[in-house]
Amino acid sequence: MDAKILLAGIGGQGVLFAHNVLAECALAQGFNVTGAETHGMSQRGGAVVSHLKIGDTSAPMIRHGTADFVIAFDTVEAYRALPFLKRGGALVVNAAPETFPDARVQSQLDAWNISVHACDADGIARKLERASAANVALLGFAVTCANFPFNAESVRAAIHRVAHPRYAALNDQAFETGRTRDWRLEVSD
Repeated sequence: MDAKILLAGIGGQGVLFAHNVLAECALAQGFNVTGAETHGMSQRGGAVVSHLKIGDTSAPMIRHGTADFVIAFDTVEAYRALPFLKRGGALVVNAAPETFPDARVQSQLDAWNISVHACDADGIARKLERASAANVALLGFAVTCANFPFNAESVRAAIHRVAHPRYAALNDQAFETGRTRDWRLEVSD
């Protein structure tokens, strides 16, 4: 398997946790993993970008126009990360589907055949009364997207290996809510 996944968000959203989960998932399946992270003032709400390459590769950074997936935990960072996606790639974003993408970029997404998958992971986290659950909900949603390199069970198992055991029940609930796609009904209650 060869896959390039760019994770983008802001400090405190669990971008690096999500990177570790996906890297652990790949390693558990016997794949080579290379990665790098770039973050500036992340502790003050600045951008955090994590590059994850699965398979044989010689460099840790993902070049513009080559990522299979961008998983964005913030809408502004989703727009900033768009240049990394290859034509035909997929953008998974933490946003209410009715608000993303902005109409001004839709024609370019269509021209590049970029599929957009929006999930209100923050809304799921609010419903669960734990803001930190948004990243796990977004991972649950990501596994439902066509051509995502990992299935739900392997990602769920990796979450259990990476996260502290006291969060197991919450993580399972967040992951399953994101994965089932019934979150629109649950969040709007």
